Amino acid sequence: MNEIIKKYEKDKFQGFEAADRPTTGLALIFDISGFTNFFNKPDLQSYITKYINQIIECVEITIYGGVDYWTAEPEDLESLNLKPSLRKFLGDGMLYIWEDSENKISKDFKLDLLNRLWNLQTFFEKVNEKLYDDIPIGDLPKTIKFGIAQGTIYRLLEADGSQDFIGPCINLASRLVKYCPEINFICSARLDLEKKGLEEQGYFKVIAKELKSFENEIVIIDKDDYTKLAEEDKKRLFKEIQKVI
Repeated sequence: MNEIIKKYEKDKFQGFEAADRPTTGLALIFDISGFTNFFNKPDLQSYITKYINQIIECVEITIYGGVDYWTAEPEDLESLNLKPSLRKFLGDGMLYIWEDSENKISKDFKLDLLNRLWNLQTFFEKVNEKLYDDIPIGDLPKTIKFGIAQGTIYRLLEADGSQDFIGPCINLASRLVKYCPEINFICSARLDLEKKGLEEQGYFKVIAKELKSFENEIVIIDKDDYTKLAEEDKKRLFKEIQKVI
């Protein structure tokens, strides 16, 4: 009996030992739209790992460098100058956390990350075209969605030496990625990026009225994406920021 108890104690979750003091973090979550339906395809076990690995590889090319073959003019991306402190598989996407304990996450870093992710979701059909060589499914998920937020995070230290993070910005990123079905790229204005730099890249700020637990959050989206929305969706989900004359 003692041996059984010892084995159980060894195998079970050992708990968290401590939570570090709060720091600023950047949270990125991507979600594969329609993944649940795709997951129900027959003989899934024969190709699901190829699919998941390919999608994650594309996202990580935007972070760690490599050829972004999906853009209109493919180029060899250099690695971003900061690596994530955490990456975690979420079932239908991934969570990445950058811990900014030394204030190294610059505005240039964030804008570069945004542009790379925007390109990936915009040209996602190119990723599918490559996947058709290995996967016998003609209706692969059509879109990949990104939610990005910045804010307070806490690092949790586990008894086995590993780590995890919690914090409002992680919750916010998860809300953003689900917010508007027709918009695949959305981030919080808490990223603290300058208006001029955003506008030069085609982004603008608007109020997300119905974001659960973060109502009336100002968000950053691509201006063309917003223009293409149906008027009823604009009125229901967003409110434009009024200019003071």
